[in-house]
Amino acid sequence: MKKLFTVVTLLIAGFASVSFQDKTIPLYIGTQDKGANSSVSLCELNTSTGQITLIDTFNNCVGPGYVAISPNKKNLYAVGGDKIVAFAIGGDNKLTYLNSELSAGAGPCHVAVHPSGKSAYVANYGGGSFTAYDLQPDGKVTAPVFTEQYSGTGPNEKRQDKAHAHFATASPDGKYVYVTDLGSDKILNYLADNKGGALKPNPAQPFFAGKPGAGPRHLILHPSGKSLFLLNELDATITSCSIDKNGVIKALNSYPTIPADYSGPTNTSAAIHLHPNGKFVYVSNRGHNSITGFKIGANGALEMIDQQTKSIATPRDFNFDPSGKFMIVANQATDNLVVYDVDAASGKLRFKRESIGVKSPICVAFL
Repeated sequence: MKKLFTVVTLLIAGFASVSFQDKTIPLYIGTQDKGANSSVSLCELNTSTGQITLIDTFNNCVGPGYVAISPNKKNLYAVGGDKIVAFAIGGDNKLTYLNSELSAGAGPCHVAVHPSGKSAYVANYGGGSFTAYDLQPDGKVTAPVFTEQYSGTGPNEKRQDKAHAHFATASPDGKYVYVTDLGSDKILNYLADNKGGALKPNPAQPFFAGKPGAGPRHLILHPSGKSLFLLNELDATITSCSIDKNGVIKALNSYPTIPADYSGPTNTSAAIHLHPNGKFVYVSNRGHNSITGFKIGANGALEMIDQQTKSIATPRDFNFDPSGKFMIVANQATDNLVVYDVDAASGKLRFKRESIGVKSPICVAFL
């Protein structure tokens, strides 16, 4: 009987080791490196240990800084070298080059895919323009179907001397597309056509005017579609906004993302992301070199809950694994990735480890 008990125990332990063995999640890293070997990096995150492993690199795009994954997870799009580049994602998560198209503007810095998977959007920072594309069933990108050249300036003469489109995204229901222009302190507001990339200004609000000199950089929409959080790069604030049924944006309040008495190197805020549970929003700051977290309260009100600086150096981007257990921070200044634990109940962060080296990482996208 004792031997039988021992055998059963060993079998249970064996099954447990199989059932609960370390699981990995793929992620892709974009880079600002424009050298001959600049590439999109495929990595894996171990969800038990938080360790990141480099799996492969793909150098079909010069300086593939920002990347976006299609809703069906079959394609990845990158921008760099004044192009948008389409890749197929294989069963092994490796990338196969499909095609590319010109970004119709200098210095593309951001790419996004419509929730339908039928359109892609590119913001051209250098040229100050916005471009939309249709996506074919096989994932290839068409020639541009819509472009708009922005104009305007802001009070910051060094950074707002002209238009600088910085970010584009569609609302969760796919009805609206929002594009930030850091140069003129605006969010351009469009009606989207779910059948393709064609867009037209939203007659209810062609644009949202932000605080002069704030420099709107990136934004994030709550899955409910009723709240929008705008990260202002130049004055290091996050603006909480409401969105009505017509896609109209209304500012509610702004909150500082760094201490009021900060006196170090010039700070520019960089990235903004929601925790997967939708209860917290986080931003990164370059100069202050921090990640700041806010709890989302009633009607979009924000309360700062945490600020971390350990091993953070020019955090151009960061992101959460799909479970929300880990935050991966991309350090542009030190060419590496850093892992933080995330408490899903409180929203607080805890430094876990410095991870692998990646040259000039500026985008983190989980599959």
